[in-house]
Amino acid sequence: MGGSLGSVADDSKLGSPEVRGYWRSWLVTLMFCVVWFGVTSMAIILTFLVLSLIGISEAFSMHLSISFAYLISIPLALLFMYVENLLPDLSGKFSIKSAKQAFVLLLAIPLLVTIVDFIIVIGYGIAYELAFGVPDVDTDIGVDWSSGPIALGLVIISTVIIAPLAEELMFRGYLLDSIRKMHGERVAIVISSIIFGLVHIEPYTAGMAAIGGLIYGFVRVRTESLWPSIIGHMMWNGVALVLTYL
Repeated sequence: MGGSLGSVADDSKLGSPEVRGYWRSWLVTLMFCVVWFGVTSMAIILTFLVLSLIGISEAFSMHLSISFAYLISIPLALLFMYVENLLPDLSGKFSIKSAKQAFVLLLAIPLLVTIVDFIIVIGYGIAYELAFGVPDVDTDIGVDWSSGPIALGLVIISTVIIAPLAEELMFRGYLLDSIRKMHGERVAIVISSIIFGLVHIEPYTAGMAAIGGLIYGFVRVRTESLWPSIIGHMMWNGVALVLTYL
């Protein structure tokens, strides 16, 4: 009889407004992640096809498409924040109140974050190679140092500026806070970093992105500012672009 009453109590909890609201919040959060990834991917594909059809080179079309897709994803992330009532807090995440704080948020912490990320990724790369062999990563982006200034400039803008801004607004601006409302800081940092890794698709790169997501998420929570993760992400992408892709 006690078991029956316990079962009824459990069923009652599962059907409570709090639990229903919890699952509804999770459903909305995950749906927004899928929409963000889907819209970004489709924008890249469609823009690339249109540009290719009108005779623009493949490499130029790709980087224009990426830039355009990420520009679209920025207002999309802001829309998600608005729907979940996170938008009023956004100005505080970009607030800088003194020159000292500007130095810390815009240079000191991002530089430290990039160094730590680099060291951890070296260890990750060694472990990955021991476990799975040398990763097969395509580093041909259709642009190198011999390309013209327009092509190089476009790659730098899309990779070092637009992509980090768009991704940090989505994953550390929206997603982390959305999950934090339900589960607290630690779970939010871990889950948002896993999802951030997954959207990078390729296994080796996904692991690196997840590591970066953990670091950026931790710094975002500690500082309550988006600046360190955005600038740190820009620094990382800049180093990766110069050392790996150009």
